[in-house]
Amino acid sequence: MAASFPLHGLAGLRRQQADGSLVFFGAALRVRFVTLKPGFVLVTAHGEALGERDRQAELALTTELDRELERAGTLTVFADLRQSPRMPAKSRDLMAQWLRRHQARLSASHVLVHSKFMEMAMSIVAMLVGGGMVKVYSKPDVFLSLVRKVAPKLTELPCVPGPNTI
Repeated sequence: MAASFPLHGLAGLRRQQADGSLVFFGAALRVRFVTLKPGFVLVTAHGEALGERDRQAELALTTELDRELERAGTLTVFADLRQSPRMPAKSRDLMAQWLRRHQARLSASHVLVHSKFMEMAMSIVAMLVGGGMVKVYSKPDVFLSLVRKVAPKLTELPCVPGPNTI
């Protein structure tokens, strides 16, 4: 399947990690993506989309989600957004659009938040998409127990590598 949106300079945004995960680097946003098993992914974000390079990182993420959806046929997304203080309207719209477009092949997404602003943003996304497609959590242990049902060997939620640690 083609990318959701045209990507410019993807090579500078997308870096493969030694553990098999991918990290997408924007200017103010970093996103770690790992396939737990076919059709189940864990996304961990740090920061927020403030500029065009961050927007490209978000688009790179949706492209990777598209790839996994094509490989597996269905998709469940676990997203740890504790290190993201808020989600700008453009980001909410992008995620809601992606979820609506693929809704028939998606299971509910599980989202862990820390910030009340992010909790409100995810509530908006959930309303835009409808159908109980987004479930929001504020307790890391509850979220981790859900992820561990898919990846039992996972003992803790991963962090996003810093830009200078790769």
